[in-house]
Amino acid sequence: MQINRKYLARMDFLLLFFTVIVLILGMNMVYSSSSYRAEKLFENNAHYLQKHIVRLGIGVVVMVIFALVDYRRWLILSPLFFWFGFALLIMLFLPLPFVVTSKGASRWMNVGFMTIQPSDFARYALILVLARVLTSERDKLENFWGGFLKIFFLVALIVVPVAFEKDLGTAALIMLIAFAMFYIAEVRISYILAAATSCVSAGLFYMGMNNYQFVRFENFVNMLLGDGDPGWHLRQSLISFAEGGFLGKGLGYGQQKYEFLPEAHKDFIFSVVGEELGFIGTTVTLLFFCLIFYRGIRIAQYAPNGYARLLAGGISICIGAYAFINAAVALALLPTTGIPMPFMSYGGSALVSHLAAVGILLNISMQGSKSYSRQEHWQVYNKRLKRPVFSSMG
Repeated sequence: MQINRKYLARMDFLLLFFTVIVLILGMNMVYSSSSYRAEKLFENNAHYLQKHIVRLGIGVVVMVIFALVDYRRWLILSPLFFWFGFALLIMLFLPLPFVVTSKGASRWMNVGFMTIQPSDFARYALILVLARVLTSERDKLENFWGGFLKIFFLVALIVVPVAFEKDLGTAALIMLIAFAMFYIAEVRISYILAAATSCVSAGLFYMGMNNYQFVRFENFVNMLLGDGDPGWHLRQSLISFAEGGFLGKGLGYGQQKYEFLPEAHKDFIFSVVGEELGFIGTTVTLLFFCLIFYRGIRIAQYAPNGYARLLAGGISICIGAYAFINAAVALALLPTTGIPMPFMSYGGSALVSHLAAVGILLNISMQGSKSYSRQEHWQVYNKRLKRPVFSSMG
């Protein structure tokens, strides 16, 4: 695609604006939540902020590149991305010098200037390949064994290694994104329910094999039923929100980050928002994520073809799911999963991959048209939803 003024004028600048606002908020919260820890460990209270800005700069450059390159080129390369992501996940199980193990889990790779988490790359590689396969193999989706199950196998190739990295939360989230893409691709509800039921059973069996995960889940259920207390992480997170109240203590004036709240600048950065900016701050933060999600879904609705519609839908759901699941964990509505807040949490590969995904959305928006939402595909989609749930499983 040749980028000219006509295409640039059609770019979804609201999506870009909302993303930039969240990035700016994220930089402030990273500094506020990490300054004490950075001063104590490195005698430089801006240590984590400086590294975050470098990674943010890389992410912005990647976002611009993805925004200017036709999304179809990434779809063409999607099988290569997929198998590369799969290979990275498999490498984590090998005794390689660049594999980083922390707290008994090997989920990271040290690439010199930053530590990456291969699941961040593999997640979006899966979204790309699903957008391509679910559209090109559309006629085969009616067949459960010869069509849907073969595509579902691609999802399993990514989800299973992530789960065996002892990252069940990320594995479950990737599966949720895949199911959402199946739904957008007009796969029969009966097929999706059958696969989801099998996945839940497999997840429970896996937790039973790993006692600590089962105990964590059991404790969380007991807490919801009023028969137990939240663990240390969730307790400190809830204290943060309680201390913040309606208006918060003010940016930089939170107390929980002083070694009370674990991973304050990473997985629980939303709790710091709650303490320092209060109910108003957390509500506005989630509102911006709602707006990002809305713009992404709108881009999917007006996408130029089925490939772009699935790709934009998958990316939007991924960003939205990560944001709201992170918030739900911080509020003790879900068990602790280790899922970072998009655009805000301190990190490397997650930040860069999410910004690359926004770049793809911006590129699709430049080629979008309202006419596509009135095409025949939507009529077929609505007819399939009206079918009995468990009809035609073969």
